[in-house]
Amino acid sequence: MTLQANTRMIAVTGATGVQGGGVVNIVKTNPDWKIRAITRNASSKAAQSLLAEGFEVVTADYNDQASLEKAFNGVHAIFAVTNWWEHLSHGHSQKEASGMEEQQGMNLARAAAATPTLQHYIWSSTPHSQQFLSGPNAFEVPHIDSKANIDARIKKELPALAAITTYLYFGWYPSNMAFFPQIRPFLHPTTNVYTQILPVSPHAKVLVSGDMSINPGLWVQGILASGSKAYGKYSNVALERLSFQEMLDGWAEVTGKESVFVQTTVESFTQMWGTAGNELGLQSVLFERCDPWIETKEHIGIKDLAIAPEDVVGFRKTIEGLRPLW
Repeated sequence: MTLQANTRMIAVTGATGVQGGGVVNIVKTNPDWKIRAITRNASSKAAQSLLAEGFEVVTADYNDQASLEKAFNGVHAIFAVTNWWEHLSHGHSQKEASGMEEQQGMNLARAAAATPTLQHYIWSSTPHSQQFLSGPNAFEVPHIDSKANIDARIKKELPALAAITTYLYFGWYPSNMAFFPQIRPFLHPTTNVYTQILPVSPHAKVLVSGDMSINPGLWVQGILASGSKAYGKYSNVALERLSFQEMLDGWAEVTGKESVFVQTTVESFTQMWGTAGNELGLQSVLFERCDPWIETKEHIGIKDLAIAPEDVVGFRKTIEGLRPLW
């Protein structure tokens, strides 16, 4: 690919996935940046669609640092994301999935650190539960803590990379209500009321990241434009904090379906859904006890990133777009 002298290249890992796809959808409209889509399978339907749109599509394996270094050759920015849930879906335990995600996250980071042209590393992360939980009742939330462990290792083991890294914090996806069977409201066969059963208080509030096909790209584009101002900073990809009851009520209004929220226990949810249910249950208890996305002086917000609030697609508009799925 031949680039103009003032055009830079961003490598987007997970370009065929949720977050990476959202980055591609927005950054592709920016004439200052070209996209190199990184995927494990360049022959997949999603990868072929990217190729048909004119993107450079490169194959790399998260378990192979050398392949990542090759994929990152010559790029100026990298959006990096891992997928803990994929490891769980392949039959690994929660602990095993965390170890595998941490290894892949560090392979990405080391490959980025070995890229001499790199100017900005954007890492999709999460806050560590132990920042907020302490004492005898503390517990780990594997899919959250493993990403935060990578943050800490980047800062300790790769300080030069940490100096040009921005950490993105994603919250709850509204699309979970369509695509996650454990979260999707279902039609009760007796009452004909749509029921959502979750191991969390209906009044617990969470950061809601809105439309994942748009918002990730808005934040990445803002970070790229901010340059060094975003180095070492964290940023929450969201403008809303909603309770689970508020989300179900909003879903019911949009879909026109009568609904009810039913709170259950972590133990019962684990019996219903196995290890995935247990992980969601641990996450739910964390949400009840604290706000993991509380902003500090280390955060950078939409004003500094020059993101227009009206461009951010929130919960309701996301559900409106997904309405045909219910």
